[in-house]
This record gives sequence, C-alpha cells and structure tokens, in this order.
Amino acid sequence: MMFLGLCRPPREGEGTDSGQSGFVLLSVLAVLVVVSAILAAALLQVRSETATIQARGDGVRLQGLADGIGQFVAYDLRVARTHRVAGLGLPEDGAAVACPLGRGRTAFVALQDQGRLIDLNTTPRPALEEAFRLLGLPDPTVLALAAEIVDARDPDDVPEPNGGAERAQYRARGLASGPRNGPFVRVDEIGRLPSMTPDVAAILTPVLTVYNEGGRFDLAALIARVRPSSVRSLPAGGRPVPSPRQYFRMSVVVERNGARAGRAAVYALGGTRAGTDFLVWQHGAAAQGPAAPHPACRKIAAVLNAGAGSPDGG
Repeated sequence: MMFLGLCRPPREGEGTDSGQSGFVLLSVLAVLVVVSAILAAALLQVRSETATIQARGDGVRLQGLADGIGQFVAYDLRVARTHRVAGLGLPEDGAAVACPLGRGRTAFVALQDQGRLIDLNTTPRPALEEAFRLLGLPDPTVLALAAEIVDARDPDDVPEPNGGAERAQYRARGLASGPRNGPFVRVDEIGRLPSMTPDVAAILTPVLTVYNEGGRFDLAALIARVRPSSVRSLPAGGRPVPSPRQYFRMSVVVERNGARAGRAAVYALGGTRAGTDFLVWQHGAAAQGPAAPHPACRKIAAVLNAGAGSPDGG
C-alpha cells in the first residue's frame, strides 16, 4: 500500500544527506548571527568614534574662538592704552558679557582690572582689616586673617601682634607646614591660612589679587560693587583711588549646543612682571555668572567673522 510505504522507517543510508544539510544550515545560521553581532558592534564603535571625533573637532573650534577672543581683547587693551582711544569699552569689574557669534554659538567674556582689588602681597595690614570688616567678617576673624596674611608674606619668623601665625602657631593648630614667608603666588593660597574657612574664602576670593603692585585700591568702589549695604559705613570724604590699569584677568567661555571651551588669562599692560604680555594663559575658564549683552559684542563678532571668512563665523 502506498500509505504503508510512506510510513515505513527509512532504510540504512536513507535521510543522511538531509540530516547533514540541516546541520550545515544551522551552522551557517549560527555563523551569520555571530557575524551580524560583530558587524553591529563594529558599526556602533565606528559611530561612537565618529561622534567622539566630531565632538573633539567641535571642542577644538570652540577653543580656537575662545583663544581668538582672548587675544583680541588683549590687543584692544594695548591699542587703547598706547593710542588713548576708547576701544571695546568692556566692563572691567569682572561682570560677564554675553556675545552671540552666529551658528548657535555664544561667547561669555569677563574682564577684571586687578588694580581695583585687594593685593595679598602689597596691601598694608590696616587696609586689609578695614576692607575685611566692610565685607562683613567678624572682628576676631578680621584681626586674625590680616595678621596671618602679613606673616605669610613677610620673611621673618616673628608673629604679628593680635593674631599672627608663624610655624609654631601653625603646628599648634595641627598644620604640618608653616607660612610661605614669601609673596603669595595665587589667591587660592589663602586656604592655607590657619583661620581661613571655606565660607570666609568664598567672600574674600572675588576681591583679592596678587597683581596690584601698588597695593592701593578704591575701597568705596569695591564695597559698593560687592556689598552695597556697607557703603554707609565708609568714612566720609574719601577720594577715589584711580587704578594703574597694569594687569587684567580675563575669562572667555564659548558655548554651542551644550559643548563649551574656555580660556583664562592674565594680561600685563605695564608693571614690572613682563612688560606687555600674557602672564597666564590656561585652558578652561571658570563658568560665567549672569551675563548681559554689550556693544563690544558687535566688534568681537565682526573680527571673528572676518577672520573666518564667512558671514556667520565659519
């Protein structure tokens, strides 16, 4: 019967080719799965590397813009001083300016005249104490910090009266190192003072410098800017103290679509450090605070666009 013939078990040798074919098919499928996984992983890696390269390229371009703006601001300061012209007229109190550059890019520029600040190395102790009081520090902290600043910068080992600190006083407070006994190099070195705290450092850091060689500053203008409530405590009849305008700290940050690059610099426009030159030139400027537009932005954007050779900055 045909039905019985179809249902009989296969004889020896029958069905071998089909079994081998099925095994080969499964093997090929397994290889294809593996190859597909490898290709998918490779594609993801290529995409990731492409995105990384693109991000690096964007970062390089943004950094180039930040560098160019820093160089242009320095050039403008030099030309304005040499030829006695108005120049860009950027604020020189550290206030940030927001400049649209086209193609979704924005530059945040801040310029700080160091001659308007309290110098850690050259400001006399009485002036330090007066300024610290008007900044709202309690009197014991004022006396201690002013004395410790003087002891840190002077070469002797004799503590200042009313709160000074030399090596013995540092050790008594559990500090392994003593005072520098030499000029401060950076403002953040105030963190090493025995009486300094993070809260006090946050108040003092924005008004301190190591680039005001004369040590004099306009206390009334400084207090009016950073703590207006203390202005009425200033002595009457004080005359404004003009800045020598010798050293400027600048910060430039350029942003686009969440990417950012920055430049921090200190530019010498005289003084004894290096004539007319950059003293500090570092990647990664600090984040800017609230920023406002300024007429100087049009000149900055025009110079960058001219250098890029395209209407929107290239």
